Amino acid sequence: MRARPTGARVLCDTLERLGTSAVFGLPGSANVHLYDALAASSIRSVVATHELAAAFMANGYARATGAPGTLVAIPGPGLAYALAGLVEARLDSVPLLAIAGKPAASPGRRFQLQAFDQAAVVAPVVKGVIDVASGADLAAAAARAHALALDGEPGPVLLHVAPGVLSGPAAPARAVAPSDMPVTPTPAVKAVAERVRRSSRPVLFLGQGAHAASGIAGELARSLGAAVITTTSGRGAVAEDDACVVPVDDPDAGPGLANELLGRADLVLAVGCKLSHNGSFGFALHLPPERLVHVDASAETLGANYRASIELRADARAFLSALAAELAPDLPRPGWPPGELSELRARAGATPGGYPEPVLRDTAGNSAAAFFDALRSALPRDGILVTDSGHHQMLARRYFVATSPRSLIVPTDFQAMGFGLPAAIGAGVAAPGSTVVALVGDGGLAVSGLELASAVRERIPLTAIVFTDGHYQLIRLQQLGAFGRAHGTALSSLDPAGLASSVGARYELVTGDPGPVIERAFAHEGVSVLEVALEDGPKLAQLRRRGRAQRAARSVLGPAALDALKRRPRGT
Repeated sequence: MRARPTGARVLCDTLERLGTSAVFGLPGSANVHLYDALAASSIRSVVATHELAAAFMANGYARATGAPGTLVAIPGPGLAYALAGLVEARLDSVPLLAIAGKPAASPGRRFQLQAFDQAAVVAPVVKGVIDVASGADLAAAAARAHALALDGEPGPVLLHVAPGVLSGPAAPARAVAPSDMPVTPTPAVKAVAERVRRSSRPVLFLGQGAHAASGIAGELARSLGAAVITTTSGRGAVAEDDACVVPVDDPDAGPGLANELLGRADLVLAVGCKLSHNGSFGFALHLPPERLVHVDASAETLGANYRASIELRADARAFLSALAAELAPDLPRPGWPPGELSELRARAGATPGGYPEPVLRDTAGNSAAAFFDALRSALPRDGILVTDSGHHQMLARRYFVATSPRSLIVPTDFQAMGFGLPAAIGAGVAAPGSTVVALVGDGGLAVSGLELASAVRERIPLTAIVFTDGHYQLIRLQQLGAFGRAHGTALSSLDPAGLASSVGARYELVTGDPGPVIERAFAHEGVSVLEVALEDGPKLAQLRRRGRAQRAARSVLGPAALDALKRRPRGT
């Protein structure tokens, strides 16, 4: 009689049936059977330096594909390390399947090895914790967890496996049914279509959920003469060099341009966006309910922060396809005057916000704008830029032009430092034919720089661009603007060239024209590190003076009085 497969083998078979091509994690005593099964499977196993980086890699994989990223963690410290990556996935609507064992338990004993209440700690930051008590339940539980990660608003799910399940016998994996998507109701589509017909200045407001509908969204926008804006996570859903797109995602400039455009609009069709904090400029977007139609795959996001005249739970691609078919006899329509959109596009990014921009030392143009122009010229249209959290991200969001879906990946509503490099590795695994760039600051490099070793070991082509200024720059700018002085933001000396050499990566300092330097990095088959040295721009002194004046006024008037003066309308 043939022996039943182990739980580890069944889990790998199930993951293969679900379309999983890679898992990210670390082997440990509690999952040696799983890693042995992975060795005999078609699934690529990418080993990170620690589970936090592995969780960020799984995030990057999911953000680049829309499919769940898979994290493997041992119980205890492994899952605890991964916690911030799970929260990042939850807040950023990223499907992620976390597979972790439960700590071993000896009845009647206290103070057991690596034991803490994992389910209680993780439950608030995942969509669900699915317990697996026996091998008979493993395959079905894994399929259920995978489906839950994608259902409605995507997010992380923990598959919580009891001790002995992976090493013991298990029921064989079965065929996996595809996840059900919400059906788009015809009457609702007709109602939206009627609103569109009465509109002369429609806006398509696209979020991360619209990436799978990129083609139809662009065609519909052009046929309607609509303006297109996006959330940060939705950037590239329609190529930003298209004349219909008005790039408004400049976090330093604020919501002014977006609100001006929305104020001129007579219909705003928000598709695939949950209108979170960063998706709405800190809830400062003006979206009157009578002009807003909100379509999302998750019922929980509808009406959560903004009420709409029509709220419809539907898959973005299915909805937009149905809407285009309903409107087909009326297309194309005139929509916005082209000159009006051109004027709004020209103003986007033309006026940098309140924080002074750095000078890029020894580079042609010495400016962030010139650097990102060079990067855009060298990067293929389907190339992927992944950023970390920090001032470099704000510069990228201001100047980088996203020309394809999922081509700009940034942490949004959690903003964990250390995200950029491992997430770029995950994106590189997900899209092996694409050029992938990680943009990080020296602070982010200090957090996750050793993942360069992981990229080299795993032979993942990757270009890491490091902006070095010796500070946690965004926090330093905030301190200078508020107090005229900074504290705790200076970084110890970090040598990107030495780090690159130590792990076997190529290194080059960016000087002169950045274009050829970037192109050489892209031509390299392995891992390249490009260092861009920054220094303070001429406007920093003005920021410091303003901060000193505020600190002095605060000491005389008190914080409450000073804040009241700031809020006082001008001219009164």
